[in-house]
Amino acid sequence: MRLITKNTLSYLIITLIVFSAGGFIFYFQLKKIMSEEATEILFQKKALLISHVQKTNNIAETISVDELISFKESAFPIKESITDTLLYIATDHETLPYRQLKFNIELAGKNYETTISKPLFESEDLVETITASFVIIAVSLILILLCFNFIFLKSTWKPFFSSLNILNNYEIEKHQEISFERSGTKEFDELSASISKMTKKISTNFQNLKSFTENASHELQTPLAIIKTKTENLLQTQGLSEEQTKQIIEINQTANRLRKLNQTLLLLAKIENNQFTFDQFTDLTEILKNKLKLYEDLINMKSLGLTANISEHIAIKIHPILADVIVSNLLSNAIKYTNENGKINIELNSKTFTISNSGAELLSKGKNLFNRFYKENSTEIPSGTDSTGLGLALVKQVADIQKHGITYSYGNNYHTFTYHF
Repeated sequence: MRLITKNTLSYLIITLIVFSAGGFIFYFQLKKIMSEEATEILFQKKALLISHVQKTNNIAETISVDELISFKESAFPIKESITDTLLYIATDHETLPYRQLKFNIELAGKNYETTISKPLFESEDLVETITASFVIIAVSLILILLCFNFIFLKSTWKPFFSSLNILNNYEIEKHQEISFERSGTKEFDELSASISKMTKKISTNFQNLKSFTENASHELQTPLAIIKTKTENLLQTQGLSEEQTKQIIEINQTANRLRKLNQTLLLLAKIENNQFTFDQFTDLTEILKNKLKLYEDLINMKSLGLTANISEHIAIKIHPILADVIVSNLLSNAIKYTNENGKINIELNSKTFTISNSGAELLSKGKNLFNRFYKENSTEIPSGTDSTGLGLALVKQVADIQKHGITYSYGNNYHTFTYHF
C-alpha cells in the first residue's frame, strides 16, 4: 500500500470515528433539549391553566390550539405525572406522539383530573431535519478535507518519490553521480544529502573491493603458474624416488585446485557485484551442445549413457558468461558424480533446463547442496572427484541475480537439478 493511500485511509478512519461519535452525541443531546423544552412548556401551561381557573372559577376546555386539554372529575386528588403516549388525531387520520402532563385541580370542592397533551412530532421532525443537515455537512466536509489532504500529501511527498525513483534507477557499476533537487522541506533535504553521501561511499567501497578482488586474483595467478611449472619440471627429473614423485604430484594437484578455487571465487565476487549486465538474448542450446562436445571424451571414458532432449534455439536474456556457468557446472556436476556405466538425462525447453544423473541418495537429502564449500560425505560418491564445493553455489547465485530458480530432487535412483527461467 502506498504511503499517501495509507495516510489518507488513516485520516479517513479517524475522521469517520470522530464525526460518528460527534453525530451520536449531537443527536441525543438535541433530543434531550427538545424533550426538556416540551416538558417545560407543559408546566408553563399548567401554571397558566390553574391561574385561569382560579380567576374565572370555571373549567376551560382549551387555552391554546397547540395543546389538547381534558378534564375528568375524580373522587380523590390525583398525583402529578408526566408520560409519553400516542394519540389518534382524527383530522390527520393518523396516530401521533404526544407528551401528557396529568395533575389535579380543585374547584368548588370537587377534584378534576386535568390532562395537558403537547405534540412531539414537530420536535421529532425538527430533530430529524437538523440531524440530516448535520450528516450532509459532515460528509461534505470529510470529502473536501480528504481531497485537500490527498493533494497536499501528494505535493508534500513529491520530493520523496522523486528520490525513490532516482535510487531505483541507480546502478553502482556505472559510477553514477546522484544529485537531488532541493525540496524546500528540511527533512527531505537532509534525507537527500544523507543518501547522496551514502551512495558516494558505497560506490567508492565497491570500486575498492572490485580492484582488490581483481588484483588479488591476478597476483595469485603468477605464483600458482610458477608452482605448476616447477612441479612439472621436477616430475621430469631423473632419479626421483616413488615417494618424491608422489609428493610432487600432490603439490601439482593442490596448485591446480587452488587455481580453480581462485578463479571460482573471483567469478562469485563479480556475480555478487552485478558486474555482468546484458540486455540481449543468449542461445542456451548452442552453449549446451558445445559443452556436450567438450565433455564427450570424459563421458565415453566413464561409459555413461547419455539421453538428451534439447529444443532448438532456446534463448534467454542473460550474459553469455553466466549462461556458461549454469550449463557448465550442472553438466560437469552430473558427469563427476555419476559412477561408471551410469546414466545422464538432459532436457532443455523454453521454461526449464533439467539434468538428471543416476546415483544413490545423499545422506543430507540435498539440504545443503547449494551452500558454498559444502561437500557430501558419502561412500557412494565416486572416488577421485576433485571439487571446490562452489559449482552449485555459483549456479544458485546466478539464479538469484537473474530472478530465476534452481531446484533439486531425488527419485527413482536419480538426482535431478532443474533450472527454471
